[in-house]
Amino acid sequence: MKLSFQSADRLTSWKVVKKNWVIQLATKFIFFFLAASIAAIIWRWPILPPLVPLWYSRPWGADQLAQPVWIFILPLGALCIYLINLLISIYVMSEYLIFTQVLFLSSFLINLLSFIAVIKVLFLVT
Repeated sequence: MKLSFQSADRLTSWKVVKKNWVIQLATKFIFFFLAASIAAIIWRWPILPPLVPLWYSRPWGADQLAQPVWIFILPLGALCIYLINLLISIYVMSEYLIFTQVLFLSSFLINLLSFIAVIKVLFLVT
């Protein structure tokens, strides 16, 4: 019985916290950059070469190249990080609102950097 009260309490606190302006703004920008990344990939898809430079941590040359479908890993990875941060924030937001805001802002930053990486890769090869 205690578990159901805790989940109801978490739902109530989530409804209160999601009205926070920092969380709302970060969430809007996260979804904007996610949609923009996917739209840019789809827009440039017909003119992409068979291999694109994606793995910049590897040595220069053929090791950095990947199939164009691997470009989707950037926005999908950013979405996964957002979802993980969302789940973590649901469990800690009732006590630590500032931690929840930091989680959402870090998700925004990761999503922004992912968008920049997608744009740089797409315009480098086309």
